[in-house]
Amino acid sequence: MKKPHFIFIILLLAGSVLFAWDGFNYIAVNEYNSGIRVDWQAKDEQNVHYYEIYRSRSDSQILDKRASVTALGGGASYTFQDDNIFSKSAETGNFEFDYFVRAVMKDGTFKNSDKVKVTLTTLGVTQQTWGSIKAMFR
Repeated sequence: MKKPHFIFIILLLAGSVLFAWDGFNYIAVNEYNSGIRVDWQAKDEQNVHYYEIYRSRSDSQILDKRASVTALGGGASYTFQDDNIFSKSAETGNFEFDYFVRAVMKDGTFKNSDKVKVTLTTLGVTQQTWGSIKAMFR
């Protein structure tokens, strides 16, 4: 009677390996307009519930969750535009950021993409302070 249980466990393990999540086709992070644009696509979305986009300053281990995006399925491509990038990092002059996408599975587990570094080369209007904006209307 122990043999059927053993065979079931082997089949269960083999099935979990065969149906393991296969990762991302790509993740790209680029400066876009006055912010940073994150584009990605998963290889298989059958078990993906949603995605989370994370950012950190390149010199920091502190992660900032930027957004959650529901998985659409069927090989969809996704884009997230991060327009709220100027905070304390702007005060220090560090304009290098690391981004990654987390795929959260339907069973609650998750897989992270590789981190992708982006450096801002231009500082858009969003960096202006309230004082300089008010001064424009005097």
